[in-house]
Order: sequence, then structure tokens, then C-alpha cells
Amino acid sequence: MKEGKDIDKLFKDGLENPDLPFNDLDWDNLEERLHPTPKRRVVPLIWLTAVAGIAAMLLLVFLLVKPKADQSENKPLVKTKRETNKKSDKLLNDKDNLINKPADETTSNENGGISLLAGNNNKNKARNSQKGAEIGFTNQISMKSVEMGSSNAINYLANVIYNPEISAETKLVEFEKQNLTIEPVKGKIPRIKDPIFKKKSRFVLSILAAPDLTSVQKSGQSSLSGGFGIEATVILTKKLSVTTGASYAKKIYDSNFSLYKPNTDYVFGIKPTNIHANCDVIDIPINLNYKVFNGRRNSIFVSTGLSSYLMLKEKYSYSYNGAYQGPADFEVRNQNQHYLGIANVGVEFQHKINNNLSISAKPFMKIPLTDIGYGNSKLSSTGVAVSVNMNLFKRN
Repeated sequence: MKEGKDIDKLFKDGLENPDLPFNDLDWDNLEERLHPTPKRRVVPLIWLTAVAGIAAMLLLVFLLVKPKADQSENKPLVKTKRETNKKSDKLLNDKDNLINKPADETTSNENGGISLLAGNNNKNKARNSQKGAEIGFTNQISMKSVEMGSSNAINYLANVIYNPEISAETKLVEFEKQNLTIEPVKGKIPRIKDPIFKKKSRFVLSILAAPDLTSVQKSGQSSLSGGFGIEATVILTKKLSVTTGASYAKKIYDSNFSLYKPNTDYVFGIKPTNIHANCDVIDIPINLNYKVFNGRRNSIFVSTGLSSYLMLKEKYSYSYNGAYQGPADFEVRNQNQHYLGIANVGVEFQHKINNNLSISAKPFMKIPLTDIGYGNSKLSSTGVAVSVNMNLFKRN
């Protein structure tokens, strides 16, 4: 047990006071292992050697092949220059001979000889003119070659050596025959629709029925009357329009005899107490309409104007108090016409059914401006006119 305790003490003392050597290189190696640096990719030397060899071979081939190509290209050009110079000199010598020969040959002609130039003139006229043109042209080329130098002259001559013959004859261009066929259109040709524009009506035709209550002013009695007719409206602007027409109306009313004032000399022995009138009238209005509201479907107009009454038939019936019976009735035909004697006032409510049709209801009042009929009564009417309106003669 004692030995065991000594061993424990030995390990305890060794661990408490370790004597370990410290080396910085070990820590550097450990850091490199923990954080390794990326290795650069090294191109193998064999690849660099191969690329350099290929480049050297290409350079050598380029240097060896290019001069030979230049020499092969320049040789025919130099040759053509020499040949053209020889030709030009030869043609110049021929020109001098042609210029000098006529003088000698003309002298021989005077001695009885035959001129060679005159003999050849008819045969070689075209050939000589062509040679003269070539001589002048080659002289110009030779002078330009001296001025421009050898290299430019070679290029210039190389472009001018080939002189093709130019023909002045014209040939008509012949086109290949083409079979053009047109197939007729089958079926009906579609009709192009006209552009749609919004059209506004210029005239409105109305058919109306107008029940009313007719009375004599200050009588306090009203009777149901009415009429029907036709009217036409002319639209002047967006808001203004004019309406006219004609309607047949029944004017039925009752009143006291004191309100009955006929233009007659007849005197009743005993005056009637009441009068009952039944009149047939043609009503001709002229009204000005103003649109105060214009909606998508509904519109409101106010109107005012004048009417003319043409009295067709007037029938008056008298009633008495007591047993006395005097004249029972009296009838008048076509005797009273009242032009523009009635004032019209109304408000029209119009509802649009479609672009061509609408309906309207118009409360109205007719106010007398003069005495009406045989009895010279202040006849007034109040009612509602119901109409169906049709748009005619539309315009853009």
C-alpha cells in the first residue's frame, strides 16, 4: 500500500509541475493544417514547350511561303509591263512609217505608180483607226507608269490589259412565258359594312291623345273633354325645338246664362238659367320647346306657344226654371275662327324606348286670350297629352 501511495504521489507531482519543451514551429504547423492555403495550379512544363514549338513552326512556314507567293504574283505583271512597252514601241514605229509613207507614195503616183496607202485605205480603214486608238492609249499608260513608279504602274497595267470588245447592238430581253391564271371567287363577295356614325333625328313625328277638363272662367263648372291628333317637331339645337300640328277636339262645358254673351239681337222672353255647349274644334298649336333635363333614357321639356281654334260646329242647349219652356237649343257651323287666340303652357316628360321610338306625357293648360265661340266665353282647358314619338330624317 505504501508503494501504491508513492506511485500516486509521483503521478500527482508530475502532472502538477509538467516539464514539457515549447516549440513555435509545432504551433505554425497546426495552424497550417487548420487553415490550409489554396495551392496554385501550375501549368506543366510540357504544355508550354508544345505551344512554343507549334508557334515557331507556324512562323517558319509563314516566312518561307509568303515571298514565293509574292514573286509568283509579281512575275506576270512585270512581264506584261515589258510586253506592253515593246508593243507600244513597235506601234510607234509603225505610226511613223504610216505618216512618212504617203509623201513618197504620192510622188510615185504622180510618176504613174500605184499608192499602197490608197489601196490599203479602203480595206484597213477600221483596223487603222483601232490601232491609232491603241497607240494613243498605250502611250498614256507608259507615261503614267513612269510617273507612278513600278509598283503602281504594274497594278494600273494589270487592270487595263484586258480590253473586251464592246458591241453597240441592242438585244431585246426575252422573258419566259408564264402561265398566269386567275381563279374566280367562289360564293358571295362579302359586303364591306359602312362605318357606323351616331345619327341624330332632325324631325319627330308624334301621335297624341289629350283628355282634358274644359270650363268657362268664373263658372265653377268643368266638363270632361278631349281630342286626338298629330304633331311634328323640328329640332333646332340640342335644347331648342319647335312643334306644330293639328288635332280634333271636343269642347264640352256648362255655364250660367250670365256668362253667355252672343252677338245677336234676339231677346229671350224669359232668360234661361244654364247653358250646355258641345263644340267641335280644330286645334292648331305652335309651341317652342326647351330641354331642361337630358338623361340616357329620360328627358324633360318645358314648352309655351299659341293655338288657333277653328270652330267647326257649335251646339248650345238651354235650360229653364219652372214650367216655362223657351228655345231649347241653337246650332252654329263654321262661323268662328280664333287665330292665335289661346296661350299654351306645358311640361313634357319623355322616355326613350330605343333610338327611333319614345313616349311622353305632357300636362298642359290652355288659357284664352280672347272670347271663344258664338257665346263669346272665356274657354279654358287643363289636361294631359299622351303621345308616341317617332324619329325621322336622321342626320349625322
